[in-house]
Amino acid sequence: MTLVKYTRRRPVLSLYDDMNGLFNQLWSRPFSGDVVLRNNWAPAFDIRETKDQVTFEAEMPGLSKKDIDVSVQDGVLTISGERSERQVTEGETIHRSELRHGKFSRSFSLPTEVDDEKVEAKYHNGILSVSLTKVAPEEPEIKKIAIK
Repeated sequence: MTLVKYTRRRPVLSLYDDMNGLFNQLWSRPFSGDVVLRNNWAPAFDIRETKDQVTFEAEMPGLSKKDIDVSVQDGVLTISGERSERQVTEGETIHRSELRHGKFSRSFSLPTEVDDEKVEAKYHNGILSVSLTKVAPEEPEIKKIAIK
């Protein structure tokens, strides 16, 4: 036997109650895995800075290294990739699917000059860590002017 939630509703207000319930559900759980939001995802990031480095860490469970692209150009770090949708096998029934999938791309303006040759990216246990070595600011060259 299947249990059905009982609600006492008047027929005239049932559509109003359904719409009101939908909006309340969306506002109270804006990041849930409901159908409205299922395919929109981007990994969460932590950004840290020390005297010598800027480090970005992102949660990317379920991805492999080949699913992730990291690039630096003109002071902007871009991390993109794709998580594939899990395939349903024959004889399998999905009762609820909350795992998000699809393409993502995040770009960050770097807070300081970095050495493009000293960027290091590591991926371990679903965490991507990108470390960028800062470049010491160049002292402006002082040009002596001869007085005539």
